[in-house]
Amino acid sequence: MAADTLPFEINPDYGTKARLTALMLFCISVAGLIICRAAYVQIFSNPKLEKLAQRQYHTQTLIRPRRGTIFDRNGETLAVSIETKSLAANPGKVQNKFLLAKTLSKIIGLPQKKILLKLNEEREFVWIKRHITDQEMAKFKKHHIIDGLGDLISGLWLVNESDRVYPHHQLASHLLGDVNVDSEGIEGIELWMNEKLRGQIGAVAAIKDALGRPTFIDTAAAKNIRDGEPVHLTIDASLQFEVEQHLRSAMKSTSSKSGTVIVMNADTGEILALTNQPTFNANTKRGQPDARRNRAVTDGYEPGSTFKAILAASAFLNGWKSNDQIYGELGSFSVQGHKISEAEAREKFGWISLKKMIKYSSNIAAAKLAMKLGPDKFLSTIRLFGFGTKTGIPFPGEISGRVPTRKQLTPLTLANVGFGQGILVTPLQMTRAYAAIVNGGWLVSPTLFKNADLKNSKEREIQASTRIFPHYISRHLIDALEEVTKEGGTGIPAALPGFRIAGKTGTAQMVDKRTRRYSREKYIASFIGFAVGVEPKIVIYVSLTEPKGKYYATQTAAPLFREVLASVSNYCSLPAHDIVPSKLLAHQLLAQQQEQGVGQGLGQGVGLSGLKDEVRISQSAVSLTLTSDNKLLPQYQPSAADDKAGAGDRKPSGWVMPSLAGLSPREVFQILQGHHFKVEIHGTGVVAGQIPIVGNTLADGDVIRLKLQDP
Repeated sequence: MAADTLPFEINPDYGTKARLTALMLFCISVAGLIICRAAYVQIFSNPKLEKLAQRQYHTQTLIRPRRGTIFDRNGETLAVSIETKSLAANPGKVQNKFLLAKTLSKIIGLPQKKILLKLNEEREFVWIKRHITDQEMAKFKKHHIIDGLGDLISGLWLVNESDRVYPHHQLASHLLGDVNVDSEGIEGIELWMNEKLRGQIGAVAAIKDALGRPTFIDTAAAKNIRDGEPVHLTIDASLQFEVEQHLRSAMKSTSSKSGTVIVMNADTGEILALTNQPTFNANTKRGQPDARRNRAVTDGYEPGSTFKAILAASAFLNGWKSNDQIYGELGSFSVQGHKISEAEAREKFGWISLKKMIKYSSNIAAAKLAMKLGPDKFLSTIRLFGFGTKTGIPFPGEISGRVPTRKQLTPLTLANVGFGQGILVTPLQMTRAYAAIVNGGWLVSPTLFKNADLKNSKEREIQASTRIFPHYISRHLIDALEEVTKEGGTGIPAALPGFRIAGKTGTAQMVDKRTRRYSREKYIASFIGFAVGVEPKIVIYVSLTEPKGKYYATQTAAPLFREVLASVSNYCSLPAHDIVPSKLLAHQLLAQQQEQGVGQGLGQGVGLSGLKDEVRISQSAVSLTLTSDNKLLPQYQPSAADDKAGAGDRKPSGWVMPSLAGLSPREVFQILQGHHFKVEIHGTGVVAGQIPIVGNTLADGDVIRLKLQDP
């Protein structure tokens, strides 16, 4: 055997096979361990792993209930929530983020950079845009963000939400307020009654899908979510609409910077209409802060001569009589070195009664009366009327105003407060004060809500009212204020044919912020008043800030008051009751219609020959009937007072039908009151047709049908 020959042969593949075998055994061991671990994880409980799993698939989702609807006093919808969709994304699932951001920017109008920042966030959920419109949904399909099956591209989805809508747009916007994107109230009644309107919000368990979207929700827990409750307001949407139109028209004709109108039931404190200009539309989520203020409660002003009624009340409470005299100093009076003069240089009063001080609005007489009463008595009356405190309507932003303290009431300050300067009040405070005058001395708490929570109307009335002076004081004040709208008074343009009107004009100088002195160019013109001897007792406040050109309240606020009262008389069916000579009535109605651009129709329809020598207008009960065009219409029927009246108080049967062409419904009822006719009206505007025709004879109980059309 050779020396280099081995006794056995070595297999060159032996080492490779061994290594492979070892590797295989290792892999089998690892796999076995994994299987064992998986079996352990699946079979045995592990709290830590359970939490990790729940974090991936389980979530808590916030469910917002449907927000309560806001209605007017007649059930008209003023604010309602509707179903809408919002666009959300899971950034981790979105592909080609730059292109998607560019496309979405064109569709929803957000900057491309802002969308791209959201898509680059390291989160499973981001909002892209809340409350997608129908137009935007259509564009999603056009740009293939939504495919033909209705599915969005990967990483995007639509979330069902609710959006707050105001069907009448700007109507009563300062009262209703607004909500944010989460339907939480941020202004007005939406904020004030937010807890009641929003309902019970709750978080419920849900399971997320691969995109992080909630899918399966705990329905049992979701049943505990309670929708918001409805809120019923005291305002009348139809009256509110007309009042807003009147204010806009007055502001346009006087070039005023802003304005406010309040219509309130003097007995109950219910606000029937309240509007401010400028205004805003909550649907658009836009509007300057200045336009969003409810000036009726948030803005203080110096009331000017309308405050003389409070001065007169103080005088009557302290033993003065309407005919007691004050010397007017012939137009010039000095207090502590400062000159007080009348509004008009030509006005130079000598001895003047308390009633005429109100009628002619004498500043000097008011200043001297305040000084004669003294600070303690006058200040006591001011506080009695509630000035310097909130009115009791917890509206967001309401201020208390400012009343000088006893130490601040120097003779000059006292004199100024006498004619409405040096004191800060709100429009609602002034409205409430005049309500106390007309309702017999009760200081009511203004309200915007139908108080269904209290047991009965009598209980609500007792809780909301405080007697501040006896009824005879009210009579004296009404008599004095009624003189304002009679011949020689400052409020003649506020008079409405067929009604006795009491009220007061006020033209108050504004303080110039730059000079801190009273401006000779900026004024607030206001009128506060009411119809006398009618039910319900309605007090109306109107004001115009910084009217241009003609700025006296006689020329600006008083005519606005008359227009508002005309609308109030229709909607509240205020019964006129004066005996008005036919020629005067016709001329007044003709002048009023000519201002509205429909005078021609009145002249042709009635004329002076179409009226009796005298029109006796007595109080009549009003009922509302529903016509075929679904409108509530007034229908006059005899009242108890008419039934008790003697034969001489009624017009005889066999009344000849006059021409009513061109008249408004209010003017028709003024002519027909005192008769027991039934009136049916169809359409809106002025009379265009009538049955019976002119010249026919009517008896009590006959039906008159009128067709109206816009002039």
